[in-house]
Amino acid sequence: MVMEVLTLGEKIKAKRKELNLTLKDLAGDRVTPGQISLVESGKSNPSIDLLEYLAEKLGTDIDYFLESEEKQASKICEFYTNIAESAIGAENYLRAREAIEKGMHYAQKYNLSYFKGKLEFALANLKYKNGEYEEAQQVCLSANGIFLKTESIYDIVSSLILLGVITLKMTYVTTALNYFMQADRILNEHKHLDEVLKTKIYYYIALCNYKLNNISQAIDYALLAGEKLKVLDNKREYGETLLLLSIAYSQENKMQEALRYAREAKKIFSEINDKHEIANIETNLGVIFAKGNNMEESFSHFNKAIKIKKEINDKTIADTVLKLSDNYIMLNQLDKALQTIEDLMEKIDDEDHLSRIKCFEYLYRIYYRQNNKSKAEEILLSAIKYLEGLDYKKQLADFYVILGKFYNEIGEKELALSYINKGLDNYKELKIILNE
Repeated sequence: MVMEVLTLGEKIKAKRKELNLTLKDLAGDRVTPGQISLVESGKSNPSIDLLEYLAEKLGTDIDYFLESEEKQASKICEFYTNIAESAIGAENYLRAREAIEKGMHYAQKYNLSYFKGKLEFALANLKYKNGEYEEAQQVCLSANGIFLKTESIYDIVSSLILLGVITLKMTYVTTALNYFMQADRILNEHKHLDEVLKTKIYYYIALCNYKLNNISQAIDYALLAGEKLKVLDNKREYGETLLLLSIAYSQENKMQEALRYAREAKKIFSEINDKHEIANIETNLGVIFAKGNNMEESFSHFNKAIKIKKEINDKTIADTVLKLSDNYIMLNQLDKALQTIEDLMEKIDDEDHLSRIKCFEYLYRIYYRQNNKSKAEEILLSAIKYLEGLDYKKQLADFYVILGKFYNEIGEKELALSYINKGLDNYKELKIILNE
């Protein structure tokens, strides 16, 4: 579908051509063909009487002819915005990008600020879906700035939520929480009643608090989100909220509540046949039973999760395997834990840097507990060499400090000081304040 903004004359000509009328046919006894030609070329402005005549002859409404170019451009921008949003929802990212580019052309040409914001918001969402988090954040900030000027509460809050989601993905949890709290405050201040937005905000505030280890607040907000989601009958997000509640209660060692919400979540995801989430729930059940010292049940759930994740080629399988290793370490079955991690290291995708980093952590812990100091040192040095080639400064700083403490324990004071200082320098660069 070709969409374009037409001048008054172009509209008249397009309608005439559509009906296969000549200039003479359209002119009739009312005007001359020459006058019609002048109007179509934009060299003459028709009177209202003539426009009414032409509208009647062309079988259209006079409002169509009187619609301004800006109004037409707004409709086109709205069309492309809707196409972009639908395409992103359908994961057709190429189509989404094309729609955004076409819509942005009209938004910029006709200085349509609001639609520039809407299209930037769609672009931010697209970049977020593609994993381009820093670019997504910048574009979303720009969209938010436009929405603040246009005072569109729904769009202001929506952009703050997306900013929070992007920032959370970048692991800046406190900043993300601030965005969600700001969104909640704006909704409250303007008495803007939108249950869907409110529910999303509650869920993400709960998630941020959980990640910040504010467990009681996480539970409070997750319960609020769960109540609303149940009413809204949004099964997927309701299931995700129940899973968060299960994990949070597990952190507080309230195993009865943790099991209850995990089982409810599993039931919901079974209904919608979401194997990825079922596997996550099985993993969580494994953690819950391990905390309750029911290791047999724990291993059973971890193995179910691993089996499902293998079937669906789930990229989060490493997380479950690492938790399975925790069980072996807890039972002091260090050889089994070691074998599990070594097997995992061989299977991890080359691009899954975070899982590989976690494996280095586990290997160090295992060798250290086995009192195999030479292997423990070797693993730490290998981890640092691996991280120095990547852009994971926080993790690199952590390993510098761990190695420094290790050297301090074995009496290598000079090496210990060198690595601890390297770690502290990285923390300072990242503006991380240490408690110790």
